[in-house]
Amino acid sequence: MKKTYLFLFRLMPLLILLLAWEFIFSSTGKGAFLYSKPTLILASLIENFKSGLLINDLKVTGSETLFGFLLGNSLGLMLGFSLWYSKLIAYISKPYIIVIGSIPIFSLAPMTIIWFGTGMFAKVMMAAISTFAVSVAQSYDGAQQVDESQIKLLKTFGASRWIIFRNIIIPSSFIWVISSLRLNVSLALLGAFIGEFISSDQGLGHRILKASSLYDTTMVFSALLCLIFLAFVFNWGLGLLEKKVSYWKNQS
Repeated sequence: MKKTYLFLFRLMPLLILLLAWEFIFSSTGKGAFLYSKPTLILASLIENFKSGLLINDLKVTGSETLFGFLLGNSLGLMLGFSLWYSKLIAYISKPYIIVIGSIPIFSLAPMTIIWFGTGMFAKVMMAAISTFAVSVAQSYDGAQQVDESQIKLLKTFGASRWIIFRNIIIPSSFIWVISSLRLNVSLALLGAFIGEFISSDQGLGHRILKASSLYDTTMVFSALLCLIFLAFVFNWGLGLLEKKVSYWKNQS
């Protein structure tokens, strides 16, 4: 019962905002044109989902985000852990990782079009580049934070560096890796969105750009809600992954 009340209290600010938004901009046609209103947005969502327009955009942006997220994090985690495993790789790679992480992703968008074209692959690469630096940094920092006493204990038993890496470093870095994945969900979505915003004929970024050029604020908000929905879905999936990996870690 307490959880139900807390949930209702959590919804109250949103309900108040929606009611105020609807009431304020229902009085004038100009206000509804500039800022839209919840009832118009809901009607637009229903209409465009029935027509399949927003469903297709959701599939396109979701696919780009997912593939870019998997690619960027896979490469980033491998490099991040290899920085701990090999001091030479760490010494060589660190300055380049810092440079890549400091570049605004928006500035790379024109170059990705030149390098990878205007198709889906370019948006996947934008999403991958967006997540790469964070994944490297978090996995390496997680490996560095491992308790040295555990490593020394294994060394006294003659454990190789690979055994230490597999049995201590990777499991102990789990929290850091999950943190990087949660952060990278938003970055991957942002990368895919920017790619669509720069050059695309489908996807939520393209839909928002097209709608804003036509002063269709209702469609802009509808596509924005679809982006928020995608972010929730990816975070929900990560939550399930975290529970499964935590269970496996506790069992082992």
